[in-house]
Amino acid sequence: MKIKKLTALLASVLTVVALSGCSLSRDVASLDPYSPSDGVILDIGDLKARNFLLIKGSGSEALLIGSIVNSGQEAKTAGIQILDEAGSRTTYQFEIAGKEKFDLGYGGNDGIIIQITEEPGSMHMIYFSDGMSPVELMVPVLDGQLEEYRPFAEALN
Repeated sequence: MKIKKLTALLASVLTVVALSGCSLSRDVASLDPYSPSDGVILDIGDLKARNFLLIKGSGSEALLIGSIVNSGQEAKTAGIQILDEAGSRTTYQFEIAGKEKFDLGYGGNDGIIIQITEEPGSMHMIYFSDGMSPVELMVPVLDGQLEEYRPFAEALN
C-alpha cells in the first residue's frame, strides 16, 4: 500500500515539474520593455524617452510630444536633435532632475514644432541623447484622427 501511495506521489510531482518546466526555461515576454501607446521608447543610461511621436496638422508642421524620465539620482541633460529639410540640426536641451519626469507637449510644457514632409502613418527620424553621442529614434507620424491627438493637430492648423 505504501508503495502505491509513494508511486502516486512521485508521479504527481514529476507531472507538476514536467508541466511547469516550460515556463522555467522560457523568457517571460511581459518583462520585455515595450511602448504601451502609439509612440516609441528609448533608454540611454538613466534617461528614458517614453511615448515619443509626432502629430501632424493639415500643413507641413508637426508637433513632437513625449516624456523624458531620469531614473538616476543625479540631474541629467537630455538632448533632442532634429534635422530640417535642408539638413541643418536644431538641438533642444532639457535638464531633468534625478528621479523626475519631464513631459514634452503636455503637463504645461510646450512640444517642439517642426516642419516635416512625411505623411501620417510614416516615420520621421530624430536624435535623442544624454549629453553624449545622439542615438537615432524613428518616431511615428500621426494626425488628429484619434480623439486623444485631435487637440494637438487642431492647434497646428
